[in-house]
Amino acid sequence: MKHSFLLSYFLCAGTLLPAQLIFPGDLNNDGTANYLDLLPLGVAYGQEGPPRPEATTEWSAQENFPWPAFLPVSGVNLGFVDADGNGFIDSLDIEAITLNYDSVQAAAIPPPMPYLLPETLFVAELPQLILRFEPEIAAPGEQVRLILDYIVPDPSVFLPEEAPLAIAFVLEFADSLIDEALTVIEPNTASPDLMFVAATANSAQFWRSPPPGQIEFAAAGKGVPALAQSQTLAEMLIVIEDMILLSQPLAPMIKTPLLINGKEQVIALKTEVKPLQINRMRSAQAGIVDAQAFPNPASGLLQVELASPAEAQLGLFSPAGQCLRRIAFSQGSSFSIDVSQLPPGLYFLRIDTAQGQIVKKVLVGR
Repeated sequence: MKHSFLLSYFLCAGTLLPAQLIFPGDLNNDGTANYLDLLPLGVAYGQEGPPRPEATTEWSAQENFPWPAFLPVSGVNLGFVDADGNGFIDSLDIEAITLNYDSVQAAAIPPPMPYLLPETLFVAELPQLILRFEPEIAAPGEQVRLILDYIVPDPSVFLPEEAPLAIAFVLEFADSLIDEALTVIEPNTASPDLMFVAATANSAQFWRSPPPGQIEFAAAGKGVPALAQSQTLAEMLIVIEDMILLSQPLAPMIKTPLLINGKEQVIALKTEVKPLQINRMRSAQAGIVDAQAFPNPASGLLQVELASPAEAQLGLFSPAGQCLRRIAFSQGSSFSIDVSQLPPGLYFLRIDTAQGQIVKKVLVGR
């Protein structure tokens, strides 16, 4: 009964507002579906309104009932944020972002506008985004971890309604310095209040992607200030290319960082990158376990053989960084993973042992 009354109210309210024409995935109506669209989803999470008639997540102009509420600074109607059109703003709306990633439009009503948030909230102790590598020194061909740490030096500087809720930024590498085909992104999904969107040039088979040498990343709380406390946002497994010059440090640039709260206010943010030192004198295989994966392509069991017996943990990842299989073995040199239920396509097999880590590209076919 309550929901029937609310729906009647919203439908009546919608008739008083101009009609809307939306493109699912462009939640902030700036003309492009991308990582920035996660920010309004975090701000409006949990809101309800009139469902979109004949809603789909396809990238097409769809008529929509305007909602009676708007984003507090950008002024975008919340009907745009309900990307799947079911009348509820929740994590299911992320699907439209990923399906239509990097698609562009200029036909929305109201017309698309740049996502500009001029209001800035200044605090005495600025939050920090720190990028660091483990290990700190590597040779060409080695796998290293790029860790994204978000630090809040003093959480007490924020009032509850002003605490950080969402962050978005772009990492830019010289595209010749890393093997993007072997880049795996692992968001911190252990945090129950956070949602993530990440895109690389290698994710093109699932959606359109950023240019080579860029990683687009966003994290947002589910309507709560999930970034009020320090935490690791994500880890990225990166393989250093062989062509890198002697001792040339690898230091990605953090471009256009944007940290906002639930009021859609921009919070000043410090950034720091701790470069990875490259040493060509080290063997690219020192400390790295060797392994073979076959058959490749695989359609049933994927066999994995280590060069020598070892305790190992195997993880199979999608190009978007989602872990699809994880198996631990106490001892051995030959293992298998069932891939028969996976859709055909490219995947990444990561093998962790006490001696090191290695990543293999795996094709699943039929």
